[in-house]
Amino acid sequence: MKNKNYAIQGLRFWAISLIIASHCGFLAQGGVGNNIFFVISGFFACHPFSDDDYEKKYFKFSEIIKYYINRFFRIIPIMWLCLFFATWGLRFFTYNDFSTENSLLLNMFFIKSRGHLWFLQQEMVFYVIVPFIIILFGLLKCICNKVVKNPIVINGIVFAFISFSVYITFKFLPRFTSLYLFGNGVLQPLKLWLFLIGMSFSYLFRLLKLFKDRISDSVKSVLCNLSGIYVFLFLLFTILSSEHFLTRINEARFKGYYIGWEHPIMLAYMASFVVLALVLMPSDNFVCVVMGNKLFKSIGDYSFIMYLLHFFFLQYFSGISVKSRLLSIYVISFCMAYVIHNYIEKPIIAFIRDKLSDKKIETAKRNE
Repeated sequence: MKNKNYAIQGLRFWAISLIIASHCGFLAQGGVGNNIFFVISGFFACHPFSDDDYEKKYFKFSEIIKYYINRFFRIIPIMWLCLFFATWGLRFFTYNDFSTENSLLLNMFFIKSRGHLWFLQQEMVFYVIVPFIIILFGLLKCICNKVVKNPIVINGIVFAFISFSVYITFKFLPRFTSLYLFGNGVLQPLKLWLFLIGMSFSYLFRLLKLFKDRISDSVKSVLCNLSGIYVFLFLLFTILSSEHFLTRINEARFKGYYIGWEHPIMLAYMASFVVLALVLMPSDNFVCVVMGNKLFKSIGDYSFIMYLLHFFFLQYFSGISVKSRLLSIYVISFCMAYVIHNYIEKPIIAFIRDKLSDKKIETAKRNE
């Protein structure tokens, strides 16, 4: 039996570790971690492992509703639970404030977001509009099918279209200030271009899968080794490109320089190539084995909850050293995430999947 490839969970582990370390005052590479999460969300929004024309299912209104239900129960219950804990357990939010970013209610519904919750605000807006983006891709594929029948060409056209959309959204979306989101104390545009980069690589992945059978084993082996080297170099880059190391080269130039915020598109493309490499490599590859080990996989599984929780504890560990703060907050967040994931999140997800599958069976029976 072929082992599953959990390397992407290892990449999630790396991203959440960079973010927590940054908030604790170490390396300041939180922006890099956020960019990794942006492209992972975009990549998997396009169902890269589906062999059929998955876009067509979004042509049905019932499927869009099902998608929203699934997204809602994957995110909202756990998020609200953590926000309630932060409000009444840690006094991070104020339940009777209805106007500022400290408001529990405004954070619950993503109207305003305090601190790290700006990222979840971005994610939720993306999840709201993503079915309609995918419908657009589906329509483009339908048009292409009338002209060319080659799936390699069609996926290449969609990849090119999304890549062009990255430029268009980056160039013009920030001009529509009425669409800005209030997050982390400032108004900021939806960073749709970063999600689109991940989505484009999902179609590049589909395209490359079609080429796999045409490539000899020796060439595959070379490409696999090169991909492994690239993954290692990227992870090393996320550390060495931090302000901590760059200021040792030129303090005047790199003081206050945070590469994740200075060059988000470059980082997003670099991270997308890592995602692509990890999903293309066989599960028994050394890099996939290391990235997908049990500990990294577990932290990757808990990364959403750890992201939610860790920031709430910062105020209580400000008086200790950076290393002690990082270790304390990381361990506390991990332990709490373990309990929430296994005893609350997983049962909720399983329940919703059962309900949605039951509805699918009932619909199929009615259509017989």
